[in-house]
Order: sequence, then C-alpha cells, then structure tokens
Amino acid sequence: MVGKSKLSLAILVVVWGTYYIANKLALSTFSVTFTGIFIRLFVLAVMVLYMWHRKEIMNLFKVQHVFPRLVLIGLLGFLLDFTAFIGFKYSSASKGSILLRSDVLFSTLISFLLGQKVVFGELILMILMLVGVFLVSGLQLSQFTLNVADLLFLLSALFISINAFLIRSVQEDKSNPVSDNVIAFYNNLFTLIFFVIFSGSSVRAEEFSHLGFNGPTTALTIAGIGQFLIYVTYYDSLRKFPVWLVRSVLLLMPVYVSTFSFIFLDEKLSIVQITGMIIILLCAYLLIRRNYGNSYKPTN
Repeated sequence: MVGKSKLSLAILVVVWGTYYIANKLALSTFSVTFTGIFIRLFVLAVMVLYMWHRKEIMNLFKVQHVFPRLVLIGLLGFLLDFTAFIGFKYSSASKGSILLRSDVLFSTLISFLLGQKVVFGELILMILMLVGVFLVSGLQLSQFTLNVADLLFLLSALFISINAFLIRSVQEDKSNPVSDNVIAFYNNLFTLIFFVIFSGSSVRAEEFSHLGFNGPTTALTIAGIGQFLIYVTYYDSLRKFPVWLVRSVLLLMPVYVSTFSFIFLDEKLSIVQITGMIIILLCAYLLIRRNYGNSYKPTN
C-alpha cells in the first residue's frame, strides 16, 4: 500500500498542475466569475453522476453534525478560488506558482499552533523547496515586486491551508463520519452558491458567445475535469498523510508545469530553472523518505 500511497501523491501533482495550466488559458478569454461558475457547475454534474454510480447519493443527507463545517469549507473554497483567479488574471503565472506554494508554510504554522510536531529538519527542506520553486519560475529578485493581485495569491494560499485542516477535521469526525465524496460534493456545491451570491451578477452575456469547439472552451472543460480529479486525489491524500506533507509534495507542481511547457508549449528552460527542479525533487524525496522512515505510517 505504500507504493500506491506515493503514486496517489504523484497523480495529485499532475492533476493540480494541469488544473492551473487550464485555468490560466481559460482566464485569457473568460472572466474570473464566469470561469468559477462554469467549473463548479461542470463538477456538480459530474459529482452527481459519480456518486449515483457508486450508490452514495443518500449519504448526502447524513451530514447533520458536520454540516456547518461543510458550509465553511465551501466558503473557503470560493475565497481561495476567487482570490487565485484574480491573481492569475492580473499577475504572472510565475509569481502565482511561487506565492500559492507559500501554503506549505501556512500549513506548517497551523500544525504548530494546533500542537502537532514539526521537525526542524523537515521545515528546512520545505524552505529549500520554496527556493527551488522561485528558481524554476525564472524570475530575478529585482523583478519580484508585489502588487495587490500578488497579495491575493498569498491570501488564497492561507485559505487553502485553513481549508485543508477543516477537511481533515470532517474526515476524522467520529460522531458523524462521512465519505470524501460527500465532503467534495458539498465543498463544490457551496463554492458554486457563494460564487453566484457574491459575483454572479458580474457575468456578461457576451461571454457565452465564446463557448464552442475552441481552445478557451477546451481549457474550461479540462479545468472542470481537473477540479473533479483534485477532489478525488486530494481528499484521499489528506486522509492518508499529514496536511503539511501533502502541501509540501505539491511544491513539485512548478516542476511539472515547467516540464510540460518545455515539451508541449516550446518554452525554454535555463540552467537556473533546471537547478531549481533538482532542488525541489531532491527535497521532496528526502521529505517523503524521512516521513516513512520515522514513526508515521499512511493509512490504507
């Protein structure tokens, strides 16, 4: 089961990285609000079919004790999406890949505040991974100035971290145990509701004219599929691993995105970027090895 657990983390990196690429491409044509609502409606339809196939629909009505937390998870889902989407709309993808990955430090801080043990050596590895992320982005220190959109990336990273702990608390609730699919369904549903309540009126009618058999619509669809797969793989990883470890492994995303861009989008990779990739991969390997070599064992 250890091999399968590691594989699930690797799949999560690919799925989430693809989701970010698709979002960036879709946001070049569609607004933040339209993108958010389209993705969540798409996922809602897929989730209903998926849960009906697995005979889990009736489980949606057995959430009385954890329902307030499910609403809060959905609210944070809306906030982390909305802030990240604005960031991608008005700032660079390179900065976003760095600033959104600050969630690993937020997760570590929250773990510490909750009384969970954080090993100093592992914290150093996480910081080194963030340095690697910066190198992979190709930015120079002189170019790295923060504007309002960039600060929204940081806010999104904080919401991601808080949400991860809330999701874990619902997963571990003994008085009202619910499946990962139930949590995912309500997360997506309430995120959609909050998108409609707070920003639905900003959707422009002409945006619907861009839908069709074209690149932007394909990107939107891939983003919807990616969001659904994130629910499946991310929640499974949160159930098996500590939150800080899951967030740390997700630092591999810039490596995947840069490699994808190099192979398929004809982007160049410098020696500095390749060095950053090596740092990230080495630190991720050491983190996972330390994790398995110590007392922690993943659940099956």
